[in-house]
Amino acid sequence: MKNVRLTIGDKWLIGILLVLSITGISFSFILFPVQGNVIAEISVDSKRIKTIPLRKGYHEEIRIGGEMEYAVIEVQDEKIRIRQDDSPRQIGVQTGWISSPPQQIVNLPYRIVIHLVSSENIDVDDIAR
Repeated sequence: MKNVRLTIGDKWLIGILLVLSITGISFSFILFPVQGNVIAEISVDSKRIKTIPLRKGYHEEIRIGGEMEYAVIEVQDEKIRIRQDDSPRQIGVQTGWISSPPQQIVNLPYRIVIHLVSSENIDVDDIAR
């Protein structure tokens, strides 16, 4: 194997390419900021029961159902989840936190749908409903 040495020109080229790539990444955050005004729409039986803005410092717990059949929805900062329910498979609970549109949580035993929407355009062409 030959010993390959970098010349001054090679080092300059690598440096210029690094600066350009870092600059491009920085401008992408300025031109395409993270979505703002994210809202969680909570529906039960296809009826919207609550609309919650997801924002820093906000915390709320919502209990849906009665004593025997229930689901607890937790909102904390800019994310939402179903914290607990008494369904056998716990699929809604296992979904975990969601925070960016068009994510959603579906809990079939109690017909709960939590859908995130944003006032800004998202990077999805179409969603079938």
